[in-house]
Amino acid sequence: MSDASVAIRRRSVTRFPELALAVAAIAVFALWPPVHALDLRLEAYFFDRAVSAWLVPPDSHGLLFWLFYRGPKLALAAAGAASLLWLLRCGLMQHWRSFETRLLLALSVLGITALLAGLLKGWTGISCPVQETIFAGPYAHVAVLDRLQGIAPFNEHFRCWPAGHAAAGFGLLGFRLFAPGGAPPSWRYLAPGLAGGWVLGIYQMARGQHYLSHTVVTMALAFLLSSLAIMILDCLEDRG
Repeated sequence: MSDASVAIRRRSVTRFPELALAVAAIAVFALWPPVHALDLRLEAYFFDRAVSAWLVPPDSHGLLFWLFYRGPKLALAAAGAASLLWLLRCGLMQHWRSFETRLLLALSVLGITALLAGLLKGWTGISCPVQETIFAGPYAHVAVLDRLQGIAPFNEHFRCWPAGHAAAGFGLLGFRLFAPGGAPPSWRYLAPGLAGGWVLGIYQMARGQHYLSHTVVTMALAFLLSSLAIMILDCLEDRG
């Protein structure tokens, strides 16, 4: 085996603990029954049982809706489109550098995180807190295990696992690709994704749209994808 192959393998193996931790987090927060007890306890802080109202009204389209829902989506879509145009220009002009490779991979993390979250929401058929009888909704709770075991039938109105809106924020974990190689990234490369994901995720929890576990699974999914992207980057840079 050549020295270059050894280097590629060594750099890739260092990402395996991240991958394993992300997969374990998805499995635990999706399939371990006691997690739902924690979900209920935390979600109760956003729901006023005396008047059966959420901290943020689910149907409100006011300032908070634009700050933490519609606005971030539009901003990310505009930034993503501008970045893709920049990459296209660099490709056509043959000015492709390491920066452009990292940007392309970071955009892939953002896009694939949102895409997978959206697909899973449509396929799994998991209920939102606002839809459940425990929070004055019309339906019984449906968990991932209920669907896997065939206990609950598919309901097209249930599209709440994992947290799709938070995927827009956690997708920014692609910023990890801009960290210098050879050392764990500092918090400044993790902060955009973690802060963005949790701000958007907590807003959705306050509206009764998601449980904590839904948001954690989306975060773990984004970590998984960003770790895979870093492995790809390591291989490309070693070969270059």
